[in-house]
Amino acid sequence: MSEFSRDEMKALLEEQIPPCISIYVPSHIKDGQRWQEPIHLKTMLQDAQQRLLAMDVSRADAEQMLAPALALLEDEAFWREPREGLAMFISASPDAFRHYSDNSIAIEFDPTLVVGNQFHFTPLLPLLTGDGIFYVLSLDQNHVGFLRCTRDTVEPVEVPNLPQNLGAALGEEIPEREIQGRPQNARGGEQTAVFGGFDPGIYDKERITRFCRAVDHGLHNFLADKHEPLILAGQAYLHPIYHSANSYAHLLEEGITTDTDSLPAEEQHKMAWKIVEPYFHTELSGAVDRFGQYSNTQQVSNKLSDILAAAHYGRVATLFVAEGEHQYGKFDPNTSHLEVHKESRPDNVDLVDEAATHTVVNGGVVYVMPKETMPDHQTGVAAIYRY
Repeated sequence: MSEFSRDEMKALLEEQIPPCISIYVPSHIKDGQRWQEPIHLKTMLQDAQQRLLAMDVSRADAEQMLAPALALLEDEAFWREPREGLAMFISASPDAFRHYSDNSIAIEFDPTLVVGNQFHFTPLLPLLTGDGIFYVLSLDQNHVGFLRCTRDTVEPVEVPNLPQNLGAALGEEIPEREIQGRPQNARGGEQTAVFGGFDPGIYDKERITRFCRAVDHGLHNFLADKHEPLILAGQAYLHPIYHSANSYAHLLEEGITTDTDSLPAEEQHKMAWKIVEPYFHTELSGAVDRFGQYSNTQQVSNKLSDILAAAHYGRVATLFVAEGEHQYGKFDPNTSHLEVHKESRPDNVDLVDEAATHTVVNGGVVYVMPKETMPDHQTGVAAIYRY
């Protein structure tokens, strides 16, 4: 099971061969009772099969499509994993089946089943913006850790080619005494580290700079095409050096200035959230203000047909979507022809979800928000264009 990301969305779009099935199952406590995920998922899969048959999909093909999801129902270890919700995607492509756990109370799934020509992503989009994902780079000469966080969760991430410490980054030029080890907690398990603290007067700054460049280089592929904020945690002397070596555009200026050598991941997460929470709110407030500033220009729009075309061609920088907003129909990006239907049908799509999906895939930001806080209170969708 992968984590939901822009890259995962792009991969799913490659496998978006109709009919497409999107399932969202909440698992948190409601009305004093815990939702039974397997039972609700089984019911939704049965409903999905009936909808497929109504679309003239043969029973054999429908059963083949749903087989991976039905097999998951028998995986007892999977259902013992804690989660706030489960998202699942299935299509006629044999490689499409994917599922994602939501472990953040920053978003809340309603039970949802969508069967149509496209996947439905809107319930997951808050994981990519707002109170969504952020990263913590735990940097010390003795140990490098990388954490993936939401407001409520923290987990260590294994990043290929990320050096574990200064010795691993610079090789044999580092004396043996610097690579003796002891247990570490920053990445959730026992890691190798050196004994004692660091006195920057002892070491050559040029070597520390090369160490920071090696760390930045190790993160480069992992962070490519990502937009989530990154927070640096480490002793104060490392911050200006790492910032000078950094190539990731979303590294925050403010960081955690402390010795992370034995600081648990949970503590780093708490300190990082205090930094990133106002950043998230500032980003949203600034976007709303920009919409107002451009309100009498062609830089913004609240017309769905125009926004859909712009989203397909990568022109939407910021999209605002009202919670629960749905508009159904068909859109042809080649002709910009739009058909709007009163309700969802097997042959149409959720046009708002389509606009949001292409905005994210093309590097834009989507904010899902209460309608009363929308920059244009009269509509359920609004956009700021790049040009």
